[in-house]
Amino acid sequence: MTERDHGEPAADGLGAAPVGLHRRNGPVLRPPHSIRTRKPRRTAAPRRVALLIPAAALLVLAGGVLGSFSWMLVPSYVLCLAGGIWLLGAANRLLPGGGLNQLMMTLLAGAALATAVLAADASHGFVLETRGEVRSGRVARVVEHHGKTTSYECFLRYRGATKAPGSLNCGESDRVGDTVHVAWDPGGLVEPDFAEAKGTYRFFAVLAMMSEIALVFLGEFTVVLGVVIRAAHRGSAAHGPGTADGPESAGDR
Repeated sequence: MTERDHGEPAADGLGAAPVGLHRRNGPVLRPPHSIRTRKPRRTAAPRRVALLIPAAALLVLAGGVLGSFSWMLVPSYVLCLAGGIWLLGAANRLLPGGGLNQLMMTLLAGAALATAVLAADASHGFVLETRGEVRSGRVARVVEHHGKTTSYECFLRYRGATKAPGSLNCGESDRVGDTVHVAWDPGGLVEPDFAEAKGTYRFFAVLAMMSEIALVFLGEFTVVLGVVIRAAHRGSAAHGPGTADGPESAGDR
């Protein structure tokens, strides 16, 4: 092997291990394959985002439906967060920073939250109305709990033996001696609650679907805004100074 292959001898008499490509009396040249290049970050593709927005909104709706079941809370949170974070992240990459971006982020987050909460109320009321039992009782005591927020708990009293819950979360307007109707599921699928008018869950279901439609509409509208703004920026850059049609080029003619 030649001296080029072995490199320059070291001061202590030991041969230096060759690393990469050496030049005599010059710096070490690394082989081309060892140079790491980083690709520029890709922006969100508007067409792909537009196609996936309904699927992300459906994840939020499904997570809200599962949210009424205490044993499905973890999957419910996962679905809602997956759909909501994807929607907000994609919309944030489509729009430039500023007031418009913040406005659309707020609207999307509000629509996603409303969809999840209303879907949970609808599924909770549906289970209690189709599977639940209803018992009339009286409020025996109201306890006020203080924390980050003030909450109230009503302790109930029934006539005769029953498996109805002994206490429920209630509101500030509930008073001792009030007659209430309590609904609970014997199978324990959902938490007990005060019985509502028959068919009330349909009202929440309609509101949940309206919020879902609004969420999809806002998402698609954000895509359109992003495409229009990008096209406007490209057009202004093409006719700006320093280009073939700009004022500087006109002065050089």
